[in-house]
Amino acid sequence: MRLITREQARELDHLSMTEYGISGELLMGNAGEKIAEFIRSELMDIHDPHIGIVCGKGNNGGDGFAVAAVLNDWGFRVTIYSLLEVEDIRGNSQIYHEKCKKAGLNIVYDSEPPVTKPEFDLMIDGLLGTGFKGTVRKELSPWVSWLNTATRSVSVDIPSGVNANTGSVDENAVKASHTITMGSSKLGMALEPGRSNGGTIYAVDIGFPDIMDSLDGRKWTSITAGEIKSIVKPLNKSTHKHVQGKVLFVAGSRGMTGAAYLSTMAALRSGAGLTITCAPASLNPIYEEKITEGMTVACEDNGCGFLSENNFDEIIKWVDWCDVLVIGPGLGQEEGTSKLVEKLVQSVEKPMVIDADGLRPFYNNSDLFKKMKSDFVITPHVGEISRLTGLPVKSIQDDLPGTIDKMMADFPGVLIAKFAPSLVAWGGQGAVNSTGNPGLATAGSGDVLTGVVASFMAQGFNAAESAKAAMFIHGKAADQLSKSISQRGLIAGDLLYKVARVLNDYES
Repeated sequence: MRLITREQARELDHLSMTEYGISGELLMGNAGEKIAEFIRSELMDIHDPHIGIVCGKGNNGGDGFAVAAVLNDWGFRVTIYSLLEVEDIRGNSQIYHEKCKKAGLNIVYDSEPPVTKPEFDLMIDGLLGTGFKGTVRKELSPWVSWLNTATRSVSVDIPSGVNANTGSVDENAVKASHTITMGSSKLGMALEPGRSNGGTIYAVDIGFPDIMDSLDGRKWTSITAGEIKSIVKPLNKSTHKHVQGKVLFVAGSRGMTGAAYLSTMAALRSGAGLTITCAPASLNPIYEEKITEGMTVACEDNGCGFLSENNFDEIIKWVDWCDVLVIGPGLGQEEGTSKLVEKLVQSVEKPMVIDADGLRPFYNNSDLFKKMKSDFVITPHVGEISRLTGLPVKSIQDDLPGTIDKMMADFPGVLIAKFAPSLVAWGGQGAVNSTGNPGLATAGSGDVLTGVVASFMAQGFNAAESAKAAMFIHGKAADQLSKSISQRGLIAGDLLYKVARVLNDYES
């Protein structure tokens, strides 16, 4: 499902009118009809429903007047609250405002909302549109608060107070029951906390030309179940373990053997045929006991409990065997380990997945990515993105899509940005995951994700497909576990079996 930014929404409007001859009046009228159709279906069970509409300035307010005119024609009782006086209503909004006036609708022109709670069966939020950023102006905050006391509410295009690009919300943002969005959903409504403010979101066709893919900027989509179904197909009946993909892991250190275990088992649980995990020799007995379905290579560590540059020759000779190399989970922060990683990523010509401590050599050293010789995926969280880019954590949290655009300007791989929800970006494209929940905020869940990504790459999916499918299935497993266990009680080990169960949906 396509997602668009504030700038792309503005460009779509502009091109529709200037290049395709579609009038703004027609688009606004179509928007009014589509919203009215939804409201009619929503209120079918209520006799003689009464609807309140709050209209701000600009097209959002105009859409409010347009839907009021349609609802009135259909016999609904409508009360309009206009934040603008008659003489201040301009453009296409003025056209539909005049229709409402001529039809004798009740229009209240007021700068402050009623004192009492709305006694409407449904409220329509036409206060602020996709142009909002920053904070809701002081004089509008009471209207937002009033809208939020309604029993049911519908926001026009985007809930007032939600940033269409970043998903950030003002403390006074509208929390809608439903949002009717024009043409395509807005990127910010797919990201938290904006996603939680939108309620159920419906994208409606109001007559825009089919030019979404030609709009400037990154092409964002929301990952859907249908898309994953088209990527993850049933197994070939004649497959065998060598065909199913071989994954080599460089992971784990003293105190963090669990990360190597979780990544390895996740790869096996998601379909990889064979795995080898390179372990510090002093820790290999732990790996031998835990990773019974995978193989291990004991790398001499002289009892120190971590891998170092001295292990390069022991590891590199297994690279020809594998289809994908995983570097990072639980590797530790020793300088010698980072030197090993730096040497490996410049030498290996097999696809790679790099996570956690495997990213340390790249911190403030993005040129190292350009020295890599194959497709690769990295899976940083916000803190790691900060160390990779030098940007403050808060600025990344405030505008992750903007950060991704900056980062991807000269980044040759696929980025999985672990967030709420997680995002994947490659080239000029991006995708937002539609599964997952706060239960994934637990130690080791990222190690499981890394293993699933690597498994799919080893099975022959390209890097972007692997990233999208892994994120979606990983999140779906967490969603199912949150119902059978809880979000708080979910631990990474629970995901291993559940990921395997979720994959059952893709085997028929």
